[in-house]
Amino acid sequence: MYRMKRKVTYSEVGADYLADMAQVIDYFQDCSCFHSDSLNVGPRSLTEHGKAWVLNSWQIVAKRYPSYGEEICVDTWAYEFKAMMGKRNFVIVDAAGEPIVTANSIWAYMDMEKGRPVQPEKGLIEAYGLEPRIDMDYAPRRIRTAGDFEKLTPMCVERAFLDTNHHMNNSRYVEVAMEYLPENFQVGQLRVEYRRSAVYKDILIPERQIDGQKLTIKLSDSDGEPYVITEFTDREIR
Repeated sequence: MYRMKRKVTYSEVGADYLADMAQVIDYFQDCSCFHSDSLNVGPRSLTEHGKAWVLNSWQIVAKRYPSYGEEICVDTWAYEFKAMMGKRNFVIVDAAGEPIVTANSIWAYMDMEKGRPVQPEKGLIEAYGLEPRIDMDYAPRRIRTAGDFEKLTPMCVERAFLDTNHHMNNSRYVEVAMEYLPENFQVGQLRVEYRRSAVYKDILIPERQIDGQKLTIKLSDSDGEPYVITEFTDREIR
């Protein structure tokens, strides 16, 4: 397990002095990168060899969100490698040692020059090792999108959204999707399915569907093909 200790800063919280789900993803993304760096298989190293771990899906469950000034620990570990995929858990733990956010993630190991998934090298898998997966109610990787969706105002991918792979950053999709949640919607669980990467100046067309406590938002192209599908479950968080 790799642990990242930190204090929640003012720039990481909203008007309610709480970090939101997009910020949680930033914590997880940073923690996974620092974990890989500590094993000498970080993003810079992989980029030099034309490789990258590309996120395929998230399932994140929040009991509550970190608050301004709070001391937290972000933990992560790999629990399975199979073919071209890797699976990783995350937990945010408060100062009392209680888990407040738990997550599952699935990643594809990509040859970035060829644009296709490849088998991870044996040494890469051995570097991470494996630990038992966390006890949680695991949801399917794919998100069902049957029924009608409401089309919303299109938006353009700006430079500020890009990561080091020149793709739209994983958390920015969620940040954009959250703009279409009702004002009092409290996200208890988030699922994200990444279908393909948006790049600079791509046009994203948000499509929204509300089904009880679940709100699904697709970010699609002009042909209706999704880049990303997000599913938010509303639950009061105390």
